[in-house]
Amino acid sequence: MSWWLWLPFGILLCIFVYAILPDLFLHRLGIGSWKRQYSSGVALTFDDGPDPVYTPQLLNILGSNNIPAAFFVVGEKAQQNPNLLKAILAQGHQIGVHSLKHRYAWFQSPWTTWHHWDEAVAAVEQITEKPVQWIRPPWGTFNLALWFWIIIRKKKAVLWTSEGHDWKVCNKPDQIANRVLEHINEGSIIVLHDSGGQMKAPENTLKAVEILCRRIGEEQKLPIIKLEIPTWSMTRRLTYRFWEMWENGFAKLYKIERISANNLLRLSQKRYKGPTLYSSEGRLLAKDGDIVGEIHFDNARFMGKETDSQLIALKALREIRSSLSEVAAYIKQNPNYAEIKVFLGLTLIHRGVKGLGFEVNDVPITLNTRLIAFLQRFILKIYHPGGKVRAQKMNKTYPKLVFITRDELIYRWLN
Repeated sequence: MSWWLWLPFGILLCIFVYAILPDLFLHRLGIGSWKRQYSSGVALTFDDGPDPVYTPQLLNILGSNNIPAAFFVVGEKAQQNPNLLKAILAQGHQIGVHSLKHRYAWFQSPWTTWHHWDEAVAAVEQITEKPVQWIRPPWGTFNLALWFWIIIRKKKAVLWTSEGHDWKVCNKPDQIANRVLEHINEGSIIVLHDSGGQMKAPENTLKAVEILCRRIGEEQKLPIIKLEIPTWSMTRRLTYRFWEMWENGFAKLYKIERISANNLLRLSQKRYKGPTLYSSEGRLLAKDGDIVGEIHFDNARFMGKETDSQLIALKALREIRSSLSEVAAYIKQNPNYAEIKVFLGLTLIHRGVKGLGFEVNDVPITLNTRLIAFLQRFILKIYHPGGKVRAQKMNKTYPKLVFITRDELIYRWLN
């Protein structure tokens, strides 16, 4: 067969290897990139800036709402507006790089790709005097040269899970916010734009950000947190993701609810199955078939970087106390919990709970309690700081029933 018959095939193969394959792995599948974060809550990010008109307004909105964000800046715009980068950092926000000239990766040669990203990173680092860790290519598109550049330069490509299409001026603030809210969950990365797009489109973005600062906490019960990308292997990321999907399904099935964006505890109601439950004074609290309240740890809220066990314990105790006060106020005001006499949980973590007003009962060691113990040890390994070591120490520990009456919960934590 003549060489010219192979030429179209060779061209298509080169396009596939150089453009389509890297984009498939990094953009579509998230292999080699980070399409979400693994801390509790959602992260807010902005592309295409900095902009001398809109970025200062955005910083004011974020500051007044005490909301952190990450800005992925275009290298040339950063060079033109160095003081804006310094203002972003001064207000506690984070900076990544969004290329040098905002060009589509598929149409850039290998040498242009390499040169532009090196120049963009160098420009931002010279202004901020901080190393750049994260990059995000325009439109989230990659080519083979950029993939190699990311690996050799040891950068992390950070993408997103939710976007508002705010670069279109026809999309109004409520539309932008609604689109974002449709696609967020624990771990989501939101992308919006403080520059670029159609003329005056960022004006809608600014209003949408104010809406999102309120609605994400009120409606989704999620905090807006700093972007944090861990040094996890793909195996751990997949394990976390599959377990998170299972937990979300379990919470939906059993109607386990969050009561606020930052509370460490979640609530549900269930039909009690077990021996008749009495208080320490002998008062009947629940018998088989009664509806009781159930308290659950919101495991994602325990994610953290601390390794000192004493610091972890002190922080957890402080946050548990704050959470219990919020739970007490919630059940007092919520008519759905007005008839609940007792709140309980079956847990391995029962040491010290008496000091919080709970009572503790032993339960028979059955196949069910062994299974619960196994699952809770697994949860410790996945979510909790130092959880693997702690789970090993609990190999011979079994869950106990901890409970508190509604009256005691309200009296102790609201007074």
